[in-house]
Amino acid sequence: MSSRILIVDPDATARAVSEQALTAANIEVVGSVGSGEQALAIARTAQPTIALIDVGVEGMTADTTARRLRDLLGYRLDVIAQMSFSHVDRVVEMVATGTAAFIVKGKLDDLVAAVRAVSSGSGMLSTEASRPLLEEIQRRYEAEMERNHKLEATVARLEAVSITDWLTGLKNHGFFWERLVEELERARRYDRPLAVIMADIDDFKAVNDAYGHSVGDEVLRAVGGAILSSVRESDVPCRVGGEEFALIIPETDIDGAMRAAERVRVAVSQLSLPTVGSVAISLGVAVHPYHAANGPALVEAADRALYEAKHAGKNCTRLVGGDISSIELIGSMGPVVSALLAALGLKAPRLVSRSRRVADLSVQLGLEMGLSVVDLERLRVSALLHDVGVLGVPESILMKPGRLTEAETEAVRQHPVHGHNLVVDATRPEIASAVRAHHERFDGTGYPDGLAGSRIPLFGRITHVADAFEAMKSDRPDRPGHSFDAALAEIASGSGTDFDPEVAAALQRIYEEGSGGAEVIDFPA
Repeated sequence: MSSRILIVDPDATARAVSEQALTAANIEVVGSVGSGEQALAIARTAQPTIALIDVGVEGMTADTTARRLRDLLGYRLDVIAQMSFSHVDRVVEMVATGTAAFIVKGKLDDLVAAVRAVSSGSGMLSTEASRPLLEEIQRRYEAEMERNHKLEATVARLEAVSITDWLTGLKNHGFFWERLVEELERARRYDRPLAVIMADIDDFKAVNDAYGHSVGDEVLRAVGGAILSSVRESDVPCRVGGEEFALIIPETDIDGAMRAAERVRVAVSQLSLPTVGSVAISLGVAVHPYHAANGPALVEAADRALYEAKHAGKNCTRLVGGDISSIELIGSMGPVVSALLAALGLKAPRLVSRSRRVADLSVQLGLEMGLSVVDLERLRVSALLHDVGVLGVPESILMKPGRLTEAETEAVRQHPVHGHNLVVDATRPEIASAVRAHHERFDGTGYPDGLAGSRIPLFGRITHVADAFEAMKSDRPDRPGHSFDAALAEIASGSGTDFDPEVAAALQRIYEEGSGGAEVIDFPA
């Protein structure tokens, strides 16, 4: 079922802006009102699935509005709280209502992201909302610590809201991916198997259509409870979508994973629900290292097995067949990173396209060099961001058709510094360091800091080779791009001077034949 949004905001202009942003994102707005009383008046007719409530609403308070809407509608209604900094003291009460997402008012990208996260069964605590909200909770906690311990539970609730599915109590989609990275890293370090089970309730749409979404929610809660009761304490059951569940099963080989999946299937099949009777679930199983080398490939494998289970008649478990060699990594970038890439795309769209190719090649190099799954993801983000500092270079220089002056060249050479300054507070330190270092040369003659050898961050050394290789293959105003073989030869000739020999050797190993590239902006060596 698609999301249906009811906006409750006393500011008519803000309501209009929010509605416009949601509509532009193909999200249906079924009502826009200025008070909790008005929201109750139209709720039965509008039938919203998500209420976007401004915590500064007057009259009926925001938390009361949320509770009364749920009581009136009689089915699951998710709540997104939006706050202005002048009303941060009112947000705390929303935590106890089971509010799924907290965002700062006027941040339209965060608004759309929150709706999509909540629609998929996840929660969201936006970057800008987290600090003032946590500070307000801490202030209250310190003031009443001796007399009132309830705020301690409130803090715990706030910390949990972004990783816990409000309906089932299982962990959510975002937590699943974060934990999968950690468990896969541990499995690789100690050479141990790791299983992933993907599960989907059979014919769940028919339940919703026949009995309504409130009964569907009862089914989801019951299935979540059955899954939780049938796994070990070390296992990680999550709800990752509407009727979709995923389980991370550490220290478990193929036989053990199939037995674990069957325990889940049987536990669900034995449920006796008041309205629908019984339900069934189909499951797909994949195990590292037998079926995939990284998290996304492992999930893809388990999803394929789930598809096979559905087509085998449902209510069964299937193990994936064959190997998967995908190296695609999850796109887990924060809103600040995504915004920087979007801004770069407006200024230099071809540069964004090349950055994506550089990121893909950097991950291949990292795999060849044996980097961990965690490091591969961080390397990918650093490579995507490596040229974001171009936002600080004047367009007159970027678009200049002829040779650059010495001063213009120096302005371009500052783009790694600009990039580092832009991302240093939004990403991990090793990512920001790589952005600054991607034009350093192995012999110490690069820029901006003249680092040499191992003093250059590893991610920067890898990105430098990938970036140079893509630039060599790409057409420039003064010359056509090199052939694939010629670009490989040029990387090899620069090994030990321009490029890290280990990274250059890894490039030679992973390529056997070449392909062309697109025209890009080229930076001074």
